[in-house]
Amino acid sequence: MLDADAFAEHEGGFAAAAELLGNRPALWHADTTRPERSKVRALSAEIARVVRSRATNPRWITGQMRHGHRGAAEIAETVGNLLAFAATTDAVAPRAFDLLFDATLGDDRVRDFLVDANPAAAVATARSFDEALRRGFWVTRRNSVSGRIAETLEADR
Repeated sequence: MLDADAFAEHEGGFAAAAELLGNRPALWHADTTRPERSKVRALSAEIARVVRSRATNPRWITGQMRHGHRGAAEIAETVGNLLAFAATTDAVAPRAFDLLFDATLGDDRVRDFLVDANPAAAVATARSFDEALRRGFWVTRRNSVSGRIAETLEADR
C-alpha cells in the first residue's frame, strides 16, 4: 500500500473529504494480494504492518538497491506515500517515521546509495521527512535527524 500513491490518494482523500464534512469514519484497508486469503484491517494497523514488514525490511531495501536509480525512486516514493497518509488521515503513528528514517536516511549505506544512484530521490526522501517534522506528523527526540536531513538536502547542491 505504500508502493503506489493511488492508495494514499483514494483512502486518504476519502478521509480528508469526510473530515471536511465533519465526519471521522473508521478507515479500513482490504489486502487482496492473495485473493484466497484476503484480509481486512484497520488502516492504521495495515500501515504499521507494511512499514515493519516491507518498507523497513533490509531484504526489500537491498532488493531496491540492486535496481539502482529506479530502486532509489521506489524508496523515495514509499516515504512520500507514508507522508501522504499522515497528511490525510490520522492512521500514521510517529513511530512509523522513526522506523522508516532509521532504515533509509538514518542508515549510512542506504543514504549513500540514494545520493549516488538518484540524487533527486535522496532529496525527495529528505523533503518528505522534513515535511513530516514541520507539520507535526513526526515527533522525534533524536537531534541527529534534522542534521541528516539537512546533509542529504545539501548533497544535491
